[in-house]
Amino acid sequence: MSSTPLENQTAGTDVLSQLVEAACGIAIRKALNITDVAPKRLMTIKETSTYLAISEREVYNMLSTNELVGVRHGRRVMIDMRDLETWIASHKAA
Repeated sequence: MSSTPLENQTAGTDVLSQLVEAACGIAIRKALNITDVAPKRLMTIKETSTYLAISEREVYNMLSTNELVGVRHGRRVMIDMRDLETWIASHKAA
């Protein structure tokens, strides 16, 4: 059984489209500086303040009043991304 020219062209087009899709995906990840590494779950105080668009001092105040809960590792305090999402959801204006 031999394949027809049309079947060969279709198979070639499928391979070509897969290559183009893969190349586009790589280019997009590179342009947006996205890696295949899983996103971080814990954020520093500085990252948290940037994420919430508030000052670092305000993040420390929120920790001291238990409005946010920190994760301690030695002297370092990290904030769980899930806790931030919960806090944001509970403080949305109606």
